[in-house]
Amino acid sequence: MRCPHCQSQKTVKNGTARLKDQSTRQRYLCRDCGKRFNARTHTPLARLRTLASMVSAAINVRTEGLGVRATGRSFGKSHATIISWERRLAAHSGHWSPPAPEASEVTLEGDEVYTRVGENLPPL
Repeated sequence: MRCPHCQSQKTVKNGTARLKDQSTRQRYLCRDCGKRFNARTHTPLARLRTLASMVSAAINVRTEGLGVRATGRSFGKSHATIISWERRLAAHSGHWSPPAPEASEVTLEGDEVYTRVGENLPPL
């Protein structure tokens, strides 16, 4: 495990942290800088004691169109918690997908867009 603070590889296991569901997460100690960290340090899920699978499932149902309050009720969380998760993940969205090249053109294929007004007519 590489230290997220100083990028050193001189790390050792240093205990565990217990989550709300009684599972544990491995903690590490960096021998160079002396800081402690775990696998979530410097990620959008840092300092969350909720399972990543629950956060992921909640965000997935939100993208499918379920409302914030309904999502909170479904997962047993407050709607403010769901909004907080979305904000955390949105702040790091630039790291997940690369930006489009600046000098390229956007190509929209005909089968991706279909508009029907009044009656079904063949494309021009």
